[in-house]
Amino acid sequence: MSIDRITALLEKLTSNTCTWQEKKELFTLIEGVDDPQLKAVLEAAWLQYNQPTHNLSDASSSIILNNILQRNQPTRVLFIRQWRAAAVAAAAALLIGFSIYRFTGSPSAKQEPVTIASNIQAPATHKATITLSNGQQVLADSIANDQLVMQGQTKVIRLASGEIVYQPQGQHEEVLLNTLTNPKGSQVTSVTLSDGSRVWLNAGTTLTYPVAFSGSERKVTVSGEAYFEVASAGDHKIPFLVNIRTNQRDSSLVTVLGTHFNIKAYEDEADTRVTLLQGSVQVDHQQQGLRIVPGQQARYAAGKQIQVSTAASAEEVVAWKEGLFAYQNSNIAQVLRDAARWYDIDIVYAGNKIPDDTFTGEIPRSATLTELLSILKMSRVHFKLEGRQLTVLN
Repeated sequence: MSIDRITALLEKLTSNTCTWQEKKELFTLIEGVDDPQLKAVLEAAWLQYNQPTHNLSDASSSIILNNILQRNQPTRVLFIRQWRAAAVAAAAALLIGFSIYRFTGSPSAKQEPVTIASNIQAPATHKATITLSNGQQVLADSIANDQLVMQGQTKVIRLASGEIVYQPQGQHEEVLLNTLTNPKGSQVTSVTLSDGSRVWLNAGTTLTYPVAFSGSERKVTVSGEAYFEVASAGDHKIPFLVNIRTNQRDSSLVTVLGTHFNIKAYEDEADTRVTLLQGSVQVDHQQQGLRIVPGQQARYAAGKQIQVSTAASAEEVVAWKEGLFAYQNSNIAQVLRDAARWYDIDIVYAGNKIPDDTFTGEIPRSATLTELLSILKMSRVHFKLEGRQLTVLN
């Protein structure tokens, strides 16, 4: 059954009709199946994908495959049939994950191996903490349906799925604030606020919110990256406000009336990005207010005015929530900043030289750091990993 499902999903992937949910399912199935047919199924998918329309030469194809399979010998020009015996299920999972590759310039004919002292796995657990109104910190994973945390008249529970839920039990006489912190090296964490709005927090993200909303507005504060699905406020149309804060930029405000949107505002990013998927929001920054519509992205840097443009595809923007790294002509520095938060590592650039290479592709966030670097190395960037410090060598 698994092989049949994998085959069906691979057909959709190679024809570019696979949804993000289906891609996530495919990665999970490939990583979990142990079947001798798997290598043949994957090879057939690669042969179908590697058609002239993708402009992949035998040399480029071999470089990709050798890096995915983490071979140590110098890359040679190989035909697809020659790596049938070398493929293994764990590495092949990544092979199918990288649907499209496009790099600046041509891949080097000789690829030096990534220098790795020890591999780093993708986050396997949630490490989020909740800072309660009295300052007490609680590990989110310690909260369960049979172990409730009370904040005033609100129950805080954690569902079997891992989602944190706030359930008001009565009227609150005072405003009580909680802060949900999802640190680096943690899986994506989600929370349902007291009004039914849902928020997903990427690694390295903090969200502060009332345990129960009251009054004429619903206001939260975020730093990092979060995806919001805001619940309707009913007949009263109580606005949902998101205060975006970073130390590098003046705080800004997003005003919402029932919508889906993504905010990316990390301290180490040069700008803040608000991307609207559904509904309507207004972004206010430095006495400037702009309303955006679905498919648009509001972007501003320190001391700069808001710029509105057509966003990358919605799927690419929220890929992190669906278990994928996804990039379209993104520079390597951007990819490495995302990796630093996901794998909880430090990035150092030798000689303070930041590569200007770009990367386009999809990588399952379940990949190990070594597997990710093996793919990035094809853009002619080389690395050395010692402990939790990754040095970019060129």
